[in-house]
Amino acid sequence: MTESPFRAKPDSAPFNGATRLPAKRDEELSHPTAEALPLEQTEATQTPAPAPVHHSAPAEATRETTGLRSDYPDFLDQFADWDAPDEHEAGALQAGAPVTPQLLRPRPLEPTSGPRRWVHAMTGGLINLGPSAAQLREQERMARIQRPLRGAHVTTYLCLKGGITKTTTCIGTALTAAQYRPEAVVAGDFNPDAGDLAERVTGREGLAGVNQLAQHVDSVTSIGDLSRYLYSEGRLTVLPGEPDPKLGESLTSAQFNAVIEILSSYYSSIHVDAGTGITHPIMPGILARTDTLVVPAAYSITGAKRAYETLAWLRSNGFGRLASSAIVALTERDLVSREVDKNAVLAMFEGIPVVKVPADRHLADGAQVHLEQMQPRTREAFAEIAALIADRYPA
Repeated sequence: MTESPFRAKPDSAPFNGATRLPAKRDEELSHPTAEALPLEQTEATQTPAPAPVHHSAPAEATRETTGLRSDYPDFLDQFADWDAPDEHEAGALQAGAPVTPQLLRPRPLEPTSGPRRWVHAMTGGLINLGPSAAQLREQERMARIQRPLRGAHVTTYLCLKGGITKTTTCIGTALTAAQYRPEAVVAGDFNPDAGDLAERVTGREGLAGVNQLAQHVDSVTSIGDLSRYLYSEGRLTVLPGEPDPKLGESLTSAQFNAVIEILSSYYSSIHVDAGTGITHPIMPGILARTDTLVVPAAYSITGAKRAYETLAWLRSNGFGRLASSAIVALTERDLVSREVDKNAVLAMFEGIPVVKVPADRHLADGAQVHLEQMQPRTREAFAEIAALIADRYPA
């Protein structure tokens, strides 16, 4: 019979199954151990511990110095030439430093508009004048809008005077935030006087949702349940108001808080279109839950005064925190005469950021609002308002 190649050779040392080490041979057993030697001989044979040997030393010398017998397995020999990393390398590995160099050169920013873009395109990219100052400002604004948000943030649009583009400002800012922010954005119509926010966002008439949601808020346990009261246009979700003014007047602060509580469970960025009546029963609940206040204004005498009086009322009624961090959206749609001192109007809001929203024919129609149909300066103004709101997110 042919001998199996896997059978241990007769002259190989038998292994001890308990320790997996080779069993001692007969000649090893014939040598007396330290316990069997006389005391003086034991002391004479004891030697101090050997000095440490560098890993690059030969394996035989290492075994002889350390007292290991040559018949032990040689599997450690393959590590003899390995060197331990120095302190700098070990620290870099522990700190998670990259082990490979950067192989790609930083790519310069390309211009996106104006003569710089024309020169870049005509030369096939050989001449890159870089982005313009306006492009850099736009990139910086987009980075502000996209600031991370943890938890829910409620932005309320409020002014004592109606018909001053309050709803338009809410829609334009919410549409801009929904376009550039990563999370879902919701805008709610809490105007008791039959607001038209949902109609101007979706283009559909007669939508209702806020009162029904307030009555059945306890039965909402999922985003599917909540979606029965919401409508979407693009990336913006809207909660319609109550088209019947009599029913809209019945909404209370407690119901508003319940609705905001359920909305904040599924949405982080919440925009509230409030009414003009500060003394309405729903208003204390709205102001208590508001994180940032946007006050629409105008260059007209009444438009400027009502915005200023709104801030003054907040300061004198315990809402100074909202007045001090408010944002004024100054719409330039009013064709005021030269007798109106526009610098004096701006001076009324000293210490408060004022964003000038230019007159825009698309917004003046009162129809469905589309960002792409606005003038570039109008879109830029709404983007600046959205950026100022994001600046107020908790750090």
